[in-house]
Amino acid sequence: MSARRIEASANEAAALTRTAVAVGARFVWCYADRDERGTFVRYVVDEGRALRSIDGYVDGALEPLGVPAAVWHERELAERWQIALDAPVGAASPLRPAPAEAYREVASPEASTVLYGPVRSGIGESARWIIETAGEDFLAVAPSFGFKTRGLEARFVQTPLPLAPFVAEHVSGVTAASHATAFSRAVESALEVEVPPRARAARVILVELERIHQHLDALAKLADDGSLAVGAAQTYAAKERVHRLLASAVGNRFGRGVICAGGMREDAFAGLHAVCRTSLETVEQAARTVVEALFATPSLIDRLVGTGRLDAPTVAAFGGVGPVARGSGLACDARSNDGWDFASPEDDEVLAPAGDALARAQVRGEEIRRSFRRVRNALDAAPEGPWLAALPAEGAGEAIARIESPQGELLYAVRLDGGLRRVAIRSASFQNWPLFVPALPGNIFTDFSFIEHSFGLIVAETDR
Repeated sequence: MSARRIEASANEAAALTRTAVAVGARFVWCYADRDERGTFVRYVVDEGRALRSIDGYVDGALEPLGVPAAVWHERELAERWQIALDAPVGAASPLRPAPAEAYREVASPEASTVLYGPVRSGIGESARWIIETAGEDFLAVAPSFGFKTRGLEARFVQTPLPLAPFVAEHVSGVTAASHATAFSRAVESALEVEVPPRARAARVILVELERIHQHLDALAKLADDGSLAVGAAQTYAAKERVHRLLASAVGNRFGRGVICAGGMREDAFAGLHAVCRTSLETVEQAARTVVEALFATPSLIDRLVGTGRLDAPTVAAFGGVGPVARGSGLACDARSNDGWDFASPEDDEVLAPAGDALARAQVRGEEIRRSFRRVRNALDAAPEGPWLAALPAEGAGEAIARIESPQGELLYAVRLDGGLRRVAIRSASFQNWPLFVPALPGNIFTDFSFIEHSFGLIVAETDR
């Protein structure tokens, strides 16, 4: 990422960002920070798969960008950083719980309001959906998150750098490797530290195994939604095999505790190589068998075809990422220009243009197959040498890093000056949840869980 602090106001930075988006850049993120001069807003855009930041100091009400992809980010600026927005935002916030009456849009004696959550059946995370319906149709839907906001971005600042990856791992417990890797890469970029090849290979294996178990989790939930009790159980069992492989290799079912800034805390590659040599083929066969069986089940396919359809322009306008975007035909895989992902030469980005729940499931199914191939490629490369690079004792710098998490593009921004001074997180789930609302019209009430599980998102990445 090319970063520059411009001598401009936040509104001038917003205008430059708006112009960049108008000529083809993709809005990625905006977040706030403070320095000796005051509060500033950093806008991040993607120009040809390269990130560029545009900064401006707040000196009055901030004019919104006027693009759907930025709405939740701007709301966060207002609620967390008390930056006034030069536009009405309404009483109901998607990021903080509010009374259900504040979300209502439909005024009709035939419309009823259903509060789905924050406590839901099963072990789902705390999120509430205010659904206005007349019978089976969705008239209006409003999301309400923030029931378990944990203040993790602030906690980073109070944490010594060697321990900070443990905080990152708990932003989303099920994608610990992705968060620890993205955070560590941001620190390494800020401090200009080169990670040893052996550590980079180990990280790739951990993140790809994480992608496999998260995609299997989404597919298992879709099978359960479709009343495929046996299929769901078999898919969960295949997912469990991945977790047990991780536990045997690195001592934790979710790959926690081994990734750190500078590389790895231990020679995780050796453990992964040894365990995968005896277990990977069995784990892969189980995963591929259940995925093939699910896509060969007509009753499940019938429930996914046409459900929760999103066209490409809508996804692009909201800045969708990950399988949600690729299931609408939009290329957005951050691994494509990573330079160290062990992709095979024949691996193009997995795209499915239909935009429905089936397309998103198909993307996951194919990505599972390719993730196993990436794991094997990394294992075969078997880089030798150290697995940890030393960090400067009193380093200073700032950087943004991104990786492709199972849910999509994950970004961390860090600023260091004798320790962590600011950490900001833009998760794929935060970016994709707003798209859930336009995916619902035209569907019926019983489609809700199919659409939600086809998105495969994580509430904790929003309540961070």
